[in-house]
Amino acid sequence: MALLCLLRILYRGRVEAAHLEHGFRGEESLADARFVEDYCRSSGIKCHIRHADVASLRGKGESPETAGRRIRYEFLSETSERENLPHIATAHNAEDSTETVVHHFFRGTGITGLSGITERREHLIRPLINCSRGDLRQYLRTQGIPWREDATNNENKYTRNKIRNELLPWARSNLNEAADRSILGLAGECARVSARLRTEADSMLRLVSRNHPFALAAWDSAAARRMSETQISSALRLQADLLSLPVIDRKRVDLLKDMIRNNRPRRFQWAGDVEVCCGGSLIGWVERLLLEPPSEARIFLRDGDTRSFLWGSWNIELEMRRRAGDARNFLSSAPHAELPSRDSSGVIELSSFDSFMNKNIPGFHAKIPWWSVANTPVLCWKSENSFAVWRPGDRYDVRGAGDYAIIARVFIQKRQ
Repeated sequence: MALLCLLRILYRGRVEAAHLEHGFRGEESLADARFVEDYCRSSGIKCHIRHADVASLRGKGESPETAGRRIRYEFLSETSERENLPHIATAHNAEDSTETVVHHFFRGTGITGLSGITERREHLIRPLINCSRGDLRQYLRTQGIPWREDATNNENKYTRNKIRNELLPWARSNLNEAADRSILGLAGECARVSARLRTEADSMLRLVSRNHPFALAAWDSAAARRMSETQISSALRLQADLLSLPVIDRKRVDLLKDMIRNNRPRRFQWAGDVEVCCGGSLIGWVERLLLEPPSEARIFLRDGDTRSFLWGSWNIELEMRRRAGDARNFLSSAPHAELPSRDSSGVIELSSFDSFMNKNIPGFHAKIPWWSVANTPVLCWKSENSFAVWRPGDRYDVRGAGDYAIIARVFIQKRQ
């Protein structure tokens, strides 16, 4: 309420309100939403209300608080984009930042976690981050502006509430009455160090990053092992940030660093269904579903036939047609395979790279990460007089013998 009223006075642009009702507190939560809606209506402020059952929308491994935060920011971003509003302002204050630093400290964070809550991040701004809750409540009282308190803030079943209601008051009474100022001073220093580390991590990430068709991100293993302890920690956190993955604690960061350094084939669950696969030439951030092999398929083709279908994470398009003129002119720059054939009909056998290699077919070798063998398709063309094998990433030259060609376009589905 303080943020809303101050923005209307101090900000020259358009101000609208957005409120997500999380569905956690029953009638009290609904009453909060009605309060916001009624106040905005009487004040001439456009208001956006959304009701969500956060408990049922939790992702795998997500706590209710994490799910609520994710859904809330998704709602705010959607509203900002739809209404063409350049900024999202939230009412985080100085005590919020203090509690965040303490919470991160006991979870085992790095320097970045000790930086507190930033005043600005891209289009997200926090104008009240240096204001205390007491000052904000006093402002509301003097202006005669009503507000509502979330009763669950007084319940100590959540770690953050224990920090707010028990740990910090004890520290102020028994250790340092200016404990908040000391913590925020440390946070400021950590923020400056963190900014330098992020710049360095950005450079490191560009050096180690590689492309892989279905990995969310991939690193060169050898380059990653050459990074220092600080560099690899910062790069891991930056990579998670770029992928919108939650922060993991120091113990798990150290475990992942050991896996990267040892370079043995191992899987590390970061969060939900995202795993980091280590070992071999590439380290991959991969959705677990992509580690499961699709079923093998057989497709019969004749001259003029076309087929289009999904195979695991891939879109497969097949076409058979007669070659005309100089075969060298048939080669296209488009990303597809052109397999020569002497016959106008035959069978395409589609299987995973792993399954194909187990058949011990000679003359076909490729170095690909162990974690992608189950989901990398291999096309094997068999007819009476022809045999050809291809996988995505190979360049197949059609200057081989044959009056026909199988055109195979194979491309990864975009992640939603």
